[in-house]
Amino acid sequence: MANGKPTLHHLEDSQSQLTLWLLEELGIEYDLVIHKRVDNRSPPALKDVHPLGKSPTLVTPAGRVLAERSAIALWLVGSYDEGARFRIPASSGAGAGGKEDDAVREDQLLSFGGATLAPMLMLKLIFGLLVRQAPALARPLIKGVRYALDRAFLDAELATLFAYLDAQLVIAPTDSSAEEEGKVGEGKDREWFMGTAEPTRVDFCLLWYVDWAMQWGWVDFDKYPRLKAFHARCTARPAWERALEKGGGYNLKFWK
Repeated sequence: MANGKPTLHHLEDSQSQLTLWLLEELGIEYDLVIHKRVDNRSPPALKDVHPLGKSPTLVTPAGRVLAERSAIALWLVGSYDEGARFRIPASSGAGAGGKEDDAVREDQLLSFGGATLAPMLMLKLIFGLLVRQAPALARPLIKGVRYALDRAFLDAELATLFAYLDAQLVIAPTDSSAEEEGKVGEGKDREWFMGTAEPTRVDFCLLWYVDWAMQWGWVDFDKYPRLKAFHARCTARPAWERALEKGGGYNLKFWK
């Protein structure tokens, strides 16, 4: 943009909250355009910014238009994190499960969130909304289908996925070679997924899935104490509080 600041197109009650949080953590100047939902969906005006019409969308000072949280976080950290507070070190030690905290593990965790965990959460959302919006006569049938799907597949799958994610917040002993990836052994809990002193792109992205499941009550996070503590740690940060205030709140159960 002409003023030399990035511009975030922020949709209320959306995953754009995570990008707003990162902008506040970086402590940079930026422009914020807040979009209101229309019938619970993104407004048509967002398609004037990017063909997908989704949020977050970030316009760089040079006029490049970026979509998708992970890509936006990569660009913001690469462009503005001068002190390297929010980057993984060039050379890292063993992480969860004795694995290296390197770019490969970073990409694996980001892919896990978007390609593996997100579709399961979307199914929970879709069937929940179908029950709410179904005609009265059809509602018992759809409710039965949802119950069967939850019992036969979704609840067990989500339990496996969140247990795996919870285990990624443990630094397992390097000599426990008998443990499989994702199993929790006698290890030390870590604050952030990449074992850093501050959150990195992985944390700014994975919090979305934890928030999504937590706000809808789909997962009992008492069973995943590391994830529960991770969520509390993120939302207690001053930058998160500032982002909430500037973004106008963050309620993921806005559907009627």
